[in-house]
Amino acid sequence: MDNGSIPEFDFSDILKSREAVNNPNRQINARQNAEQPPVNIPPSTPEGIFAVKKRKRDPQVVHLLKKVNIQTTLLSVGLPLFSLFKLLIGRPESNPRLLKCLAVYMFLSQVSLGAGYHRFFTHASFQCDLMVQSVFAILGGSCGLGSILDFSSQHLAHHRHVDTERDPLANVVHGRLFAIWGHKLFKGNRKSARAVQDCRATLDSAARRATGEKTRNFITTPSYALLRWQHDNYLEILILTLILIPCILARFCGLSYFSGIFYLGLVRMSLIQQQWLIIGALCHTKHFPLAKQPFDDSRSAVNLPLGILGDLLTFGESNHNFHHEFPGDYRNGLGKLQWDPSKFAILILYYLGFAGNIHYTSQDQIDKCLLQQQQKLLDEERAKLQWGIPLDKLPIMQPEKFVKLAKLEYETKRRFLVVIEGVVHDVTPFSSDHPGGVALVEASVGKDATQAFNGAVYLHTQAARNLLSTMRIAVLGHSRMGVERTVWEKHMLESNNFKNDSEGSEIVRNKQQVTFTNKNHYAAGAA
Repeated sequence: MDNGSIPEFDFSDILKSREAVNNPNRQINARQNAEQPPVNIPPSTPEGIFAVKKRKRDPQVVHLLKKVNIQTTLLSVGLPLFSLFKLLIGRPESNPRLLKCLAVYMFLSQVSLGAGYHRFFTHASFQCDLMVQSVFAILGGSCGLGSILDFSSQHLAHHRHVDTERDPLANVVHGRLFAIWGHKLFKGNRKSARAVQDCRATLDSAARRATGEKTRNFITTPSYALLRWQHDNYLEILILTLILIPCILARFCGLSYFSGIFYLGLVRMSLIQQQWLIIGALCHTKHFPLAKQPFDDSRSAVNLPLGILGDLLTFGESNHNFHHEFPGDYRNGLGKLQWDPSKFAILILYYLGFAGNIHYTSQDQIDKCLLQQQQKLLDEERAKLQWGIPLDKLPIMQPEKFVKLAKLEYETKRRFLVVIEGVVHDVTPFSSDHPGGVALVEASVGKDATQAFNGAVYLHTQAARNLLSTMRIAVLGHSRMGVERTVWEKHMLESNNFKNDSEGSEIVRNKQQVTFTNKNHYAAGAA
Protein backbone atom coordinates (compact mmCIF):
# COMPACT_ATOMS: atom_id res chain seq x y z
CA MET A 1 0.00 0.00 0.00
CA ASP A 2 1.29 3.44 -0.92
CA ASN A 3 1.76 5.42 2.28
CA GLY A 4 3.04 8.54 0.52
CA SER A 5 6.73 7.93 1.33
CA ILE A 6 9.50 8.43 -1.22
CA PRO A 7 10.69 5.08 -2.65
CA GLU A 8 14.28 4.18 -1.86
CA PHE A 9 16.78 4.03 -4.71
CA ASP A 10 17.32 0.41 -5.65
CA PHE A 11 20.90 -0.09 -6.78
CA SER A 12 20.79 -3.90 -6.87
CA ASP A 13 19.65 -3.89 -10.51
CA ILE A 14 22.60 -1.68 -11.47
CA LEU A 15 25.06 -4.02 -9.76
CA LYS A 16 23.50 -7.02 -11.50
CA SER A 17 23.64 -5.29 -14.87
CA ARG A 18 27.30 -4.40 -14.34
CA GLU A 19 28.05 -7.97 -13.36
CA ALA A 20 26.30 -9.20 -16.49
CA VAL A 21 28.27 -6.77 -18.65
CA ASN A 22 31.58 -7.71 -17.07
CA ASN A 23 30.86 -11.47 -17.12
CA PRO A 24 28.38 -12.18 -19.95
CA ASN A 25 29.01 -15.95 -19.82
CA ARG A 26 28.48 -16.22 -16.08
CA GLN A 27 24.70 -16.50 -16.26
CA ILE A 28 24.91 -19.06 -19.10
CA ASN A 29 27.36 -21.20 -17.14
CA ALA A 30 25.24 -20.94 -14.01
CA ARG A 31 22.15 -22.03 -15.95
CA GLN A 32 23.99 -24.98 -17.47
CA ASN A 33 25.34 -26.05 -14.09
CA ALA A 34 21.87 -25.85 -12.59
CA GLU A 35 20.46 -28.13 -15.30
CA GLN A 36 23.19 -30.76 -14.87
CA PRO A 37 23.07 -32.70 -11.57
CA PRO A 38 26.36 -32.87 -9.66
CA VAL A 39 28.41 -36.01 -10.17
CA ASN A 40 29.96 -37.50 -7.05
CA ILE A 41 33.30 -39.14 -7.83
CA PRO A 42 34.77 -41.33 -5.09
CA PRO A 43 38.18 -40.01 -4.06
CA SER A 44 39.61 -43.55 -4.09
CA THR A 45 39.11 -43.94 -7.86
CA PRO A 46 41.71 -42.64 -10.35
CA GLU A 47 39.21 -40.02 -11.52
CA GLY A 48 38.81 -38.79 -7.96
CA ILE A 49 42.55 -38.63 -7.39
CA PHE A 50 43.21 -36.56 -10.49
CA ALA A 51 40.05 -34.47 -10.12
CA VAL A 52 41.36 -32.67 -7.02
CA LYS A 53 44.44 -30.74 -8.12
CA LYS A 54 45.99 -27.68 -6.67
CA ARG A 55 46.47 -24.75 -8.99
CA LYS A 56 50.04 -24.56 -10.13
CA ARG A 57 51.56 -21.16 -9.45
CA ASP A 58 53.93 -19.54 -11.93
CA PRO A 59 57.42 -18.48 -10.84
CA GLN A 60 57.72 -14.84 -9.85
CA VAL A 61 59.58 -13.90 -13.03
CA VAL A 62 56.95 -15.51 -15.23
CA HIS A 63 54.20 -13.88 -13.21
CA LEU A 64 55.78 -10.42 -13.72
CA LEU A 65 56.25 -11.03 -17.44
CA LYS A 66 52.56 -11.87 -17.76
CA LYS A 67 51.76 -8.59 -16.03
CA VAL A 68 53.70 -6.52 -18.57
CA ASN A 69 51.52 -4.33 -20.78
CA ILE A 70 53.22 -4.45 -24.19
CA GLN A 71 51.54 -1.38 -25.72
CA THR A 72 52.04 1.03 -22.83
CA THR A 73 55.53 -0.35 -22.10
CA LEU A 74 56.63 0.33 -25.67
CA LEU A 75 55.06 3.80 -25.91
CA SER A 76 55.67 5.12 -22.37
CA VAL A 77 58.86 3.33 -21.33
CA GLY A 78 60.72 1.84 -24.30
CA LEU A 79 60.58 4.72 -26.78
CA PRO A 80 61.26 7.45 -24.17
CA LEU A 81 64.32 5.53 -22.94
CA PHE A 82 65.54 5.13 -26.51
CA SER A 83 65.08 8.86 -27.11
CA LEU A 84 66.96 9.70 -23.93
CA PHE A 85 69.92 7.44 -24.75
CA LYS A 86 70.06 8.76 -28.31
CA LEU A 87 70.22 12.36 -27.04
CA LEU A 88 72.92 11.45 -24.53
CA ILE A 89 75.06 9.52 -26.98
CA GLY A 90 74.67 11.66 -30.09
CA ARG A 91 74.93 15.41 -30.41
CA PRO A 92 71.48 17.04 -30.81
CA GLU A 93 70.96 18.87 -34.08
CA SER A 94 70.63 22.64 -33.89
CA ASN A 95 68.21 23.91 -36.52
CA PRO A 96 66.10 27.05 -36.01
CA ARG A 97 63.30 25.73 -38.20
CA LEU A 98 63.34 22.44 -36.31
CA LEU A 99 63.04 24.22 -32.97
CA LYS A 100 60.09 26.31 -34.23
CA CYS A 101 58.29 23.29 -35.64
CA LEU A 102 58.99 21.31 -32.48
CA ALA A 103 57.66 24.13 -30.26
CA VAL A 104 54.44 24.58 -32.27
CA TYR A 105 53.78 20.85 -32.74
CA MET A 106 54.50 20.15 -29.09
CA PHE A 107 52.29 22.98 -27.83
CA LEU A 108 49.34 21.88 -29.99
CA SER A 109 49.78 18.31 -28.78
CA GLN A 110 49.93 19.42 -25.14
CA VAL A 111 46.75 21.48 -25.52
CA SER A 112 45.01 18.55 -27.22
CA LEU A 113 46.00 16.35 -24.28
CA GLY A 114 45.20 18.83 -21.50
CA ALA A 115 42.14 20.61 -22.90
CA GLY A 116 40.95 17.75 -25.11
CA TYR A 117 41.74 14.37 -23.56
CA HIS A 118 41.63 15.62 -19.98
CA ARG A 119 39.13 18.42 -19.56
CA PHE A 120 36.77 17.76 -22.47
CA PHE A 121 36.58 14.00 -22.97
CA THR A 122 37.25 12.96 -19.35
CA HIS A 123 35.69 15.66 -17.16
CA ALA A 124 33.23 17.24 -19.63
CA SER A 125 34.30 20.74 -18.59
CA PHE A 126 32.90 22.21 -21.79
CA GLN A 127 31.36 21.31 -25.15
CA CYS A 128 32.97 21.95 -28.51
CA ASP A 129 32.59 21.60 -32.25
CA LEU A 130 33.04 18.17 -33.84
CA MET A 131 35.93 19.47 -35.92
CA VAL A 132 37.74 20.56 -32.74
CA GLN A 133 37.00 17.17 -31.18
CA SER A 134 38.67 15.52 -34.17
CA VAL A 135 41.79 17.65 -33.74
CA PHE A 136 41.86 16.77 -30.04
CA ALA A 137 41.51 13.08 -30.89
CA ILE A 138 44.32 13.04 -33.45
CA LEU A 139 46.89 15.34 -31.82
CA GLY A 140 46.04 14.10 -28.31
CA GLY A 141 46.59 10.56 -29.55
CA SER A 142 50.08 11.56 -30.70
CA CYS A 143 51.18 11.77 -27.04
CA GLY A 144 51.27 7.98 -26.76
CA LEU A 145 49.08 7.75 -23.66
CA GLY A 146 46.50 5.51 -25.32
CA SER A 147 43.16 6.17 -26.94
CA ILE A 148 40.61 8.52 -25.42
CA LEU A 149 38.66 5.61 -23.93
CA ASP A 150 41.81 4.14 -22.40
CA PHE A 151 43.08 7.44 -21.02
CA SER A 152 39.74 8.75 -19.75
CA SER A 153 38.64 5.52 -18.08
CA GLN A 154 41.95 5.25 -16.25
CA HIS A 155 41.87 8.89 -15.18
CA LEU A 156 38.26 8.69 -13.98
CA ALA A 157 39.13 5.60 -11.93
CA HIS A 158 41.99 7.60 -10.43
CA HIS A 159 39.57 10.33 -9.35
CA ARG A 160 36.95 7.93 -8.01
CA HIS A 161 39.33 5.74 -6.01
CA VAL A 162 42.28 8.03 -5.33
CA ASP A 163 44.78 6.77 -2.74
CA THR A 164 43.29 3.25 -2.67
CA GLU A 165 44.14 -0.06 -4.31
CA ARG A 166 41.50 0.68 -6.94
CA ASP A 167 43.47 3.75 -8.02
CA PRO A 168 45.43 2.82 -11.20
CA LEU A 169 48.19 5.26 -10.20
CA ALA A 170 48.14 4.60 -6.44
CA ASN A 171 51.03 6.88 -5.49
CA VAL A 172 50.23 6.48 -1.79
CA VAL A 173 49.90 2.68 -2.07
CA HIS A 174 52.76 1.76 -4.42
CA GLY A 175 55.04 4.82 -4.42
CA ARG A 176 56.13 7.53 -6.85
CA LEU A 177 57.94 5.30 -9.34
CA PHE A 178 54.79 3.25 -9.86
CA ALA A 179 52.75 6.43 -10.30
CA ILE A 180 55.14 7.64 -13.03
CA TRP A 181 56.21 4.51 -14.93
CA GLY A 182 55.12 1.43 -13.01
CA HIS A 183 51.45 1.60 -14.01
CA LYS A 184 52.57 1.91 -17.65
CA LEU A 185 54.99 -0.99 -17.40
CA PHE A 186 52.69 -3.44 -15.60
CA LYS A 187 48.98 -4.09 -15.73
CA GLY A 188 47.11 -3.05 -12.61
CA ASN A 189 45.73 -5.36 -9.96
CA ARG A 190 42.28 -6.85 -10.30
CA LYS A 191 40.62 -4.14 -8.22
CA SER A 192 42.03 -1.27 -10.26
CA ALA A 193 41.37 -3.12 -13.53
CA ARG A 194 37.73 -3.59 -12.51
CA ALA A 195 37.48 0.09 -11.54
CA VAL A 196 38.87 1.15 -14.92
CA GLN A 197 36.44 -1.16 -16.67
CA ASP A 198 33.50 0.34 -14.76
CA CYS A 199 34.60 3.88 -15.65
CA ARG A 200 34.95 2.88 -19.28
CA ALA A 201 31.41 1.53 -19.27
CA THR A 202 30.27 4.85 -17.78
CA LEU A 203 32.02 6.86 -20.51
CA ASP A 204 30.71 4.57 -23.20
CA SER A 205 27.10 4.75 -22.01
CA ALA A 206 27.24 8.54 -21.50
CA ALA A 207 28.58 9.09 -25.03
CA ARG A 208 25.93 6.78 -26.50
CA ARG A 209 23.11 8.52 -24.68
CA ALA A 210 24.25 11.95 -25.83
CA THR A 211 24.53 10.83 -29.46
CA GLY A 212 21.95 12.49 -31.67
CA GLU A 213 21.21 15.42 -29.36
CA LYS A 214 20.74 18.62 -31.31
CA THR A 215 22.84 21.51 -30.03
CA ARG A 216 23.42 25.03 -31.22
CA ASN A 217 26.17 25.71 -33.79
CA PHE A 218 27.33 22.06 -33.85
CA ILE A 219 28.74 22.41 -30.31
CA THR A 220 28.18 18.99 -28.78
CA THR A 221 29.23 16.58 -26.09
CA PRO A 222 31.87 13.94 -26.96
CA SER A 223 30.89 12.09 -30.11
CA TYR A 224 30.48 8.35 -29.59
CA ALA A 225 31.33 7.64 -33.23
CA LEU A 226 34.55 9.63 -32.88
CA LEU A 227 35.50 7.80 -29.68
CA ARG A 228 35.02 4.40 -31.32
CA TRP A 229 36.84 5.46 -34.50
CA GLN A 230 39.80 6.85 -32.57
CA HIS A 231 40.03 3.76 -30.37
CA ASP A 232 39.81 1.32 -33.29
CA ASN A 233 42.32 3.26 -35.40
CA TYR A 234 44.76 4.33 -32.68
CA LEU A 235 47.71 2.58 -34.37
CA GLU A 236 47.04 4.46 -37.62
CA ILE A 237 46.90 7.74 -35.65
CA LEU A 238 50.31 6.98 -34.14
CA ILE A 239 51.74 6.28 -37.59
CA LEU A 240 50.26 9.55 -38.87
CA THR A 241 51.48 11.73 -36.00
CA LEU A 242 54.80 10.04 -35.20
CA ILE A 243 55.98 9.24 -38.72
CA LEU A 244 54.07 10.90 -41.58
CA ILE A 245 53.61 14.42 -40.16
CA PRO A 246 57.23 14.54 -38.83
CA CYS A 247 58.48 13.46 -42.28
CA ILE A 248 56.56 16.28 -43.94
CA LEU A 249 57.89 18.79 -41.43
CA ALA A 250 61.40 17.37 -41.84
CA ARG A 251 61.36 18.26 -45.56
CA PHE A 252 60.32 21.80 -44.61
CA CYS A 253 63.18 22.04 -42.08
CA GLY A 254 65.76 20.56 -44.41
CA LEU A 255 66.36 17.49 -42.21
CA SER A 256 66.55 13.82 -42.89
CA TYR A 257 63.42 11.73 -42.42
CA PHE A 258 64.95 9.96 -39.42
CA SER A 259 65.76 13.27 -37.70
CA GLY A 260 62.21 14.46 -38.26
CA ILE A 261 60.73 11.25 -36.88
CA PHE A 262 63.14 11.27 -33.94
CA TYR A 263 62.79 14.89 -32.82
CA LEU A 264 59.25 15.76 -33.94
CA GLY A 265 57.89 12.30 -33.25
CA LEU A 266 59.66 10.43 -30.47
CA VAL A 267 61.29 13.26 -28.49
CA ARG A 268 58.13 15.37 -28.59
CA MET A 269 55.99 12.44 -27.50
CA SER A 270 58.40 11.47 -24.71
CA LEU A 271 58.59 15.00 -23.28
CA ILE A 272 54.80 15.38 -23.19
CA GLN A 273 54.40 11.94 -21.64
CA GLN A 274 56.87 12.55 -18.86
CA GLN A 275 55.38 15.97 -18.24
CA TRP A 276 51.97 14.38 -17.75
CA LEU A 277 53.13 11.31 -15.83
CA ILE A 278 55.15 13.38 -13.37
CA ILE A 279 51.92 15.05 -12.24
CA GLY A 280 50.76 11.73 -10.76
CA ALA A 281 53.86 11.64 -8.56
CA LEU A 282 54.68 15.22 -7.56
CA CYS A 283 51.10 16.46 -7.23
CA HIS A 284 50.19 13.47 -5.04
CA THR A 285 53.11 13.79 -2.63
CA LYS A 286 51.24 14.88 0.48
CA HIS A 287 54.38 15.94 2.36
CA PHE A 288 56.01 17.74 -0.56
CA PRO A 289 57.99 20.68 0.89
CA LEU A 290 55.82 23.79 1.19
CA ALA A 291 52.96 22.14 -0.73
CA LYS A 292 49.45 23.32 0.16
CA GLN A 293 46.04 21.70 0.46
CA PRO A 294 43.72 24.69 0.79
CA PHE A 295 40.52 22.87 -0.19
CA ASP A 296 40.80 19.38 1.32
CA ASP A 297 43.63 17.54 3.04
CA SER A 298 41.91 14.17 3.38
CA ARG A 299 43.50 13.04 0.09
CA SER A 300 47.04 13.24 -1.23
CA ALA A 301 46.42 15.82 -3.98
CA VAL A 302 48.41 19.02 -3.33
CA ASN A 303 49.10 22.37 -4.94
CA LEU A 304 52.78 22.53 -5.82
CA PRO A 305 54.65 25.46 -4.24
CA LEU A 306 57.02 26.09 -7.17
CA GLY A 307 55.02 28.97 -8.67
CA ILE A 308 55.54 29.55 -12.38
CA LEU A 309 58.18 26.79 -12.42
CA GLY A 310 55.63 24.25 -11.22
CA ASP A 311 53.10 25.47 -13.81
CA LEU A 312 55.65 25.15 -16.60
CA LEU A 313 56.74 21.72 -15.36
CA THR A 314 53.15 20.39 -15.31
CA PHE A 315 51.75 22.46 -18.22
CA GLY A 316 49.41 24.38 -15.91
CA GLU A 317 48.31 21.39 -13.79
CA SER A 318 50.21 22.26 -10.60
CA ASN A 319 47.08 23.21 -8.59
CA HIS A 320 46.10 19.57 -8.23
CA ASN A 321 44.28 20.04 -4.93
CA PHE A 322 41.92 22.43 -6.71
CA HIS A 323 41.46 19.99 -9.59
CA HIS A 324 40.57 17.03 -7.36
CA GLU A 325 38.05 19.12 -5.43
CA PHE A 326 36.49 20.63 -8.58
CA PRO A 327 37.32 18.17 -11.40
CA GLY A 328 34.63 19.52 -13.70
CA ASP A 329 36.02 23.06 -13.69
CA TYR A 330 37.63 24.13 -16.97
CA ARG A 331 40.32 25.93 -14.94
CA ASN A 332 43.11 24.54 -12.81
CA GLY A 333 43.21 27.27 -10.20
CA LEU A 334 41.82 30.64 -9.24
CA GLY A 335 44.59 32.85 -10.61
CA LYS A 336 43.44 34.71 -13.72
CA LEU A 337 47.00 35.15 -15.02
CA GLN A 338 48.24 31.75 -13.87
CA TRP A 339 50.03 29.77 -16.59
CA ASP A 340 47.29 27.40 -17.72
CA PRO A 341 47.44 26.96 -21.53
CA SER A 342 44.48 24.56 -21.54
CA LYS A 343 42.27 27.19 -19.90
CA PHE A 344 43.38 29.87 -22.35
CA ALA A 345 42.81 27.52 -25.31
CA ILE A 346 39.27 26.76 -24.11
CA LEU A 347 38.52 30.49 -23.75
CA ILE A 348 39.88 31.20 -27.24
CA LEU A 349 37.68 28.44 -28.70
CA TYR A 350 34.73 29.89 -26.79
CA TYR A 351 35.23 33.42 -28.13
CA LEU A 352 35.69 32.05 -31.66
CA GLY A 353 32.40 30.18 -31.40
CA PHE A 354 33.89 26.65 -31.38
CA ALA A 355 33.16 25.90 -27.71
CA GLY A 356 30.29 26.48 -25.31
CA ASN A 357 28.65 25.46 -22.05
CA ILE A 358 31.89 26.04 -20.17
CA HIS A 359 31.60 24.77 -16.63
CA TYR A 360 33.19 26.63 -13.77
CA THR A 361 32.63 26.40 -10.03
CA SER A 362 30.93 29.37 -8.38
CA GLN A 363 33.02 31.45 -6.04
CA ASP A 364 30.54 30.73 -3.25
CA GLN A 365 31.24 26.99 -3.46
CA ILE A 366 34.99 27.60 -3.58
CA ASP A 367 34.83 29.87 -0.53
CA LYS A 368 32.86 27.23 1.36
CA CYS A 369 35.57 24.62 0.80
CA LEU A 370 38.30 27.07 1.71
CA LEU A 371 36.51 28.03 4.93
CA GLN A 372 35.75 24.42 5.85
CA GLN A 373 39.37 23.39 5.41
CA GLN A 374 40.58 26.36 7.46
CA GLN A 375 38.09 25.47 10.18
CA LYS A 376 39.29 21.87 10.11
CA LEU A 377 42.87 23.00 10.65
CA LEU A 378 41.73 25.28 13.46
CA ASP A 379 39.87 22.38 15.04
CA GLU A 380 43.02 20.26 14.94
CA GLU A 381 44.99 23.02 16.66
CA ARG A 382 42.16 23.62 19.11
CA ALA A 383 42.12 19.94 20.09
CA LYS A 384 45.70 20.28 21.29
CA LEU A 385 44.71 22.97 23.83
CA GLN A 386 42.99 22.68 27.20
CA TRP A 387 39.64 24.48 27.17
CA GLY A 388 38.12 23.09 30.32
CA ILE A 389 35.30 20.62 30.87
CA PRO A 390 32.25 21.34 28.64
CA LEU A 391 29.35 22.79 30.60
CA ASP A 392 26.93 20.06 29.60
CA LYS A 393 29.24 17.48 31.17
CA LEU A 394 29.59 19.25 34.53
CA PRO A 395 27.58 18.08 37.55
CA ILE A 396 24.70 20.25 38.77
CA MET A 397 25.08 21.71 42.24
CA GLN A 398 22.34 23.40 44.25
CA PRO A 399 23.22 26.91 45.50
CA GLU A 400 22.68 26.04 49.16
CA LYS A 401 25.09 23.13 48.85
CA PHE A 402 27.59 25.34 47.05
CA VAL A 403 27.61 27.94 49.85
CA LYS A 404 28.19 25.29 52.52
CA LEU A 405 30.81 23.47 50.46
CA ALA A 406 32.69 26.66 49.61
CA LYS A 407 32.85 27.72 53.25
CA LEU A 408 33.93 24.24 54.41
CA GLU A 409 36.59 23.87 51.70
CA TYR A 410 38.00 27.30 52.42
CA GLU A 411 38.27 26.68 56.15
CA THR A 412 39.68 23.13 55.92
CA LYS A 413 41.65 23.02 52.66
CA ARG A 414 42.12 26.67 51.78
CA ARG A 415 40.22 26.20 48.49
CA PHE A 416 38.63 29.16 46.70
CA LEU A 417 35.27 28.28 45.13
CA VAL A 418 33.62 31.14 43.23
CA VAL A 419 30.51 31.41 41.04
CA ILE A 420 30.63 33.38 37.77
CA GLU A 421 27.64 33.30 35.42
CA GLY A 422 26.13 30.31 37.17
CA VAL A 423 29.28 28.17 36.90
CA VAL A 424 31.30 27.07 39.92
CA HIS A 425 35.04 27.61 39.52
CA ASP A 426 37.89 26.40 41.71
CA VAL A 427 40.37 29.28 41.38
CA THR A 428 42.74 27.93 44.03
CA PRO A 429 45.67 27.30 41.62
CA PHE A 430 45.58 30.92 40.46
CA SER A 431 44.75 32.63 43.74
CA SER A 432 48.34 33.50 44.63
CA ASP A 433 48.98 34.85 41.09
CA HIS A 434 45.80 36.92 40.90
CA PRO A 435 46.77 40.50 39.87
CA GLY A 436 44.11 41.93 42.22
CA GLY A 437 45.58 40.08 45.21
CA VAL A 438 44.51 37.11 47.29
CA ALA A 439 42.22 39.28 49.43
CA LEU A 440 39.96 40.02 46.47
CA VAL A 441 39.66 36.31 45.72
CA GLU A 442 38.94 35.51 49.40
CA ALA A 443 36.15 38.08 49.39
CA SER A 444 34.43 36.19 46.55
CA VAL A 445 34.54 32.72 48.11
CA GLY A 446 31.06 31.20 48.25
CA LYS A 447 29.56 34.19 46.42
CA ASP A 448 28.45 35.26 42.95
CA ALA A 449 31.32 37.29 41.43
CA THR A 450 29.74 37.81 38.01
CA GLN A 451 29.37 41.58 38.24
CA ALA A 452 32.81 42.04 39.72
CA PHE A 453 34.35 39.87 36.97
CA ASN A 454 32.53 41.72 34.17
CA GLY A 455 33.46 45.27 35.05
CA ALA A 456 32.18 46.27 38.49
CA VAL A 457 35.71 45.77 39.80
CA TYR A 458 37.62 44.91 36.62
CA LEU A 459 36.58 43.93 33.08
CA HIS A 460 38.70 40.84 32.58
CA THR A 461 40.53 40.11 29.35
CA GLN A 462 40.07 37.30 26.87
CA ALA A 463 43.09 35.47 28.30
CA ALA A 464 41.59 35.66 31.79
CA ARG A 465 38.33 34.13 30.57
CA ASN A 466 40.19 31.31 28.80
CA LEU A 467 42.12 30.58 31.98
CA LEU A 468 38.95 30.67 34.08
CA SER A 469 37.23 28.13 31.80
CA THR A 470 39.86 25.52 32.76
CA MET A 471 38.79 25.80 36.41
CA ARG A 472 35.13 24.75 36.07
CA ILE A 473 33.90 22.09 38.47
CA ALA A 474 30.07 22.37 38.51
CA VAL A 475 26.98 24.25 37.34
CA LEU A 476 24.44 25.83 39.67
CA GLY A 477 20.82 24.69 39.56
CA HIS A 478 17.68 26.74 40.28
CA SER A 479 17.71 28.51 43.60
CA ARG A 480 16.76 31.55 45.64
CA MET A 481 20.29 32.81 45.14
CA GLY A 482 19.29 34.53 41.91
CA VAL A 483 21.95 32.75 39.83
CA GLU A 484 19.94 30.22 37.88
CA ARG A 485 20.89 27.67 35.27
CA THR A 486 19.12 29.66 32.60
CA VAL A 487 22.07 32.06 32.60
CA TRP A 488 24.51 29.61 31.07
CA GLU A 489 21.74 27.81 29.18
CA LYS A 490 21.07 31.05 27.39
CA HIS A 491 24.69 31.14 26.26
CA MET A 492 25.19 27.44 25.54
CA LEU A 493 21.85 26.21 24.23
CA GLU A 494 20.06 29.20 22.76
CA SER A 495 22.84 31.28 21.24
CA ASN A 496 23.69 30.57 17.60
CA ASN A 497 27.26 31.68 18.22
CA PHE A 498 28.10 28.44 20.04
CA LYS A 499 28.67 25.58 17.60
CA ASN A 500 30.63 22.35 17.64
CA ASP A 501 33.77 21.62 15.69
CA SER A 502 34.28 18.65 13.35
CA GLU A 503 35.01 16.43 16.35
CA GLY A 504 31.85 17.46 18.20
CA SER A 505 33.61 19.64 20.76
CA GLU A 506 32.40 23.10 21.65
CA ILE A 507 34.00 25.94 19.73
CA VAL A 508 34.84 28.88 21.98
CA ARG A 509 35.57 32.03 20.04
CA ASN A 510 36.51 35.52 21.07
CA LYS A 511 33.94 37.21 23.32
CA GLN A 512 31.74 34.10 23.37
CA GLN A 513 32.74 32.37 26.61
CA VAL A 514 30.11 31.56 29.13
CA THR A 515 31.74 34.08 31.44
CA PHE A 516 31.15 36.89 28.96
CA THR A 517 27.94 38.88 29.09
CA ASN A 518 26.79 41.76 26.94
CA LYS A 519 25.80 43.64 30.08
CA ASN A 520 29.00 45.00 31.61
CA HIS A 521 29.08 46.49 35.10
CA TYR A 522 31.53 49.39 35.24
CA ALA A 523 32.53 50.94 38.54
CA ALA A 524 33.86 54.46 38.95
CA GLY A 525 37.24 53.28 40.16
CA ALA A 526 37.62 50.31 37.82
CA ALA A 527 40.96 50.04 36.05
